[in-house]
Amino acid sequence: MKKTIILALVAALVVAAPVSAAGLDIGGSIETKIKVNKQGEDLTVVPGSELSLNLGLSAAEDKVRAGLEFGLAKKTENEDLMPTGITLGDIALKQAFIEADGAFWHGGPEATTRFGTLDIDYSPYASLSKRSGISVSGIDVELAELNGFYALQGEHGHVLGMRGDLYVLDEVALGASVIKDAEITRLQMDADAAPIEGLRIRGAVAADHTDDSGLKMNNMWTVQAGYELAENTVVSAGYKHITDGFVPRYVAEQSEEGDAEHDWIHLDRAKNSGLFVGFETEQQGVELHADYDQMFAEAKLGAGTEYEGFRFDVETVLDVPAVSGIAAKSTTFGVGREFDIMEGLAIDASYEGKWTGGDVRKLVHTVGAKTTLGIIPAIDGLELSAEVSASELSLDSVGYKVGAKFAAPNGVNLGIEHARSTGTTFNAGMKVEF
Repeated sequence: MKKTIILALVAALVVAAPVSAAGLDIGGSIETKIKVNKQGEDLTVVPGSELSLNLGLSAAEDKVRAGLEFGLAKKTENEDLMPTGITLGDIALKQAFIEADGAFWHGGPEATTRFGTLDIDYSPYASLSKRSGISVSGIDVELAELNGFYALQGEHGHVLGMRGDLYVLDEVALGASVIKDAEITRLQMDADAAPIEGLRIRGAVAADHTDDSGLKMNNMWTVQAGYELAENTVVSAGYKHITDGFVPRYVAEQSEEGDAEHDWIHLDRAKNSGLFVGFETEQQGVELHADYDQMFAEAKLGAGTEYEGFRFDVETVLDVPAVSGIAAKSTTFGVGREFDIMEGLAIDASYEGKWTGGDVRKLVHTVGAKTTLGIIPAIDGLELSAEVSASELSLDSVGYKVGAKFAAPNGVNLGIEHARSTGTTFNAGMKVEF
């Protein structure tokens, strides 16, 4: 069935292309790279390549859109340096969809209908992506907006979902979602309000109903409030709870930066519930922050500023299992500055110290420097870096790393790095985007 849907999407794109050539958008990239590592007598060579192709079509003043994204299927071994000898079995269709804006009947409400790869983002706790199906979104019915989707058979069977958002009061947003598969029914609600200037209150709850759960459903909920006491001064407080059996299914993936509101779901926690408070301010050029999270039994205190071109930062992480048992987990402090040596040559120097508590108490000092050369025309843009670290007055504790990166005029990206712990690593590659 999946192959039939894919073929239908491709056929529709092919038919639509001549009609809407002005709305044809083709893009993609070809990348190849090689990594060579030598550590002692061991030599490791790892080649790799990547191919991607994106095809987009639009028609009827962009009310009808379609998209295809192709790429090489992942290989676990015997990768070539260049993607040669490719067969249809090596090509993976990563995404394919057709969507249109418009009503389902004359005079009806507008909606966006999609066939193909879904991208459901009802809330951080009610999400689904990289699944084939059908979705209808943005149905405006007076004071509410309705959305719904159906996803084809997957690991947990077929998936049905819907969401409604109410806009009854100004500065108040209310929403509820339901997602059902063969095992659970996820019930999710969230609210966001700004009752007075400077105050924002948010909350979310999700519960999973099963055939055996009854009213004792695995659930999670969180509520928080933030208030701007003064200019550049914000305080926040909240509470969150999660049961042992609540699974992160239909929760958005953890963000790379680690600062998304749902990231706590994916982390190992010390407790199943707890309050959290935070404070941020900037006074006379000094940034201060303090946070406490009872669920993770952890507190953070930090400060940062710039003075006469120097950057200063310090942060301490405390283990807080109980009020009477506070202990320092780690403290990181550092200073850095960029020095202009001469025209076309500046060095960014830095020092960082990190103290780690617990059973193994250790203070690691790291001194580093990096620069981008602009004084030698032949290697203009060459990046050089060096770093030395040590935890005690012993050669065994000393670590070092030096490296260089260069984007050659012919488009080849070159890099080399030598570290005491990992040996020498050479990288080379090219990437063409179109």
